[in-house]
Amino acid sequence: MGYFPFFMDIEGRKGVIVGGGPVAARKAEKLLAFGPRLSVIAARFGEELRGIARSYPISLLEKDYEAGDLEGAAFVIAATDDGVLNGEIADWCRARNTPVNVVDDREKCTFFFPALVKEGPLTVGISTDGKCPAAAAYLRGRVERCLPEGIGAVIDLLGQLRPEVAEISGEQSVRAQVMEKLFGYSLRRGGEVTLQELRGLLHGMR
Repeated sequence: MGYFPFFMDIEGRKGVIVGGGPVAARKAEKLLAFGPRLSVIAARFGEELRGIARSYPISLLEKDYEAGDLEGAAFVIAATDDGVLNGEIADWCRARNTPVNVVDDREKCTFFFPALVKEGPLTVGISTDGKCPAAAAYLRGRVERCLPEGIGAVIDLLGQLRPEVAEISGEQSVRAQVMEKLFGYSLRRGGEVTLQELRGLLHGMR
């Protein structure tokens, strides 16, 4: 049985990483693009995390972990080099239905970090259920290379047009066809398209 790839809104929500080394830093970097309120807890922090904290709004709590640190968290990442402590964190989270990722211990995870491709509003997540991260990283590179030029900007523009597309018809199938035509046109233009240009095309479909 595989893991279903939910996409969850974590903007403004509390997330906790326990651990201060390079792995914790990589997890934090991935998360910051999605705007959580991120706290990182460790007895000491490596330079990578300190550097991130100088550039991004994350809280570094230089202290020993306590279970109360996780209260109210939307998700937790156990990234220490202490397997026993990571297990305790996982048990605490499981008992409270708090999503938890335990580095290098897939059996204790309730969610995995995908290999991410992000281009504006487009997010592609690739997972092997924690079985082969190297395969996920390889496929991420393939996806990055095949993305059309300017795809993120195109999606942003089409998102702005959705209310106007909705006025064309009450039929979902008709609206879908209109969006497909606008998207196809944008791709043929190599992503070099403006909102005004797309509005003109949409007007001609009415």
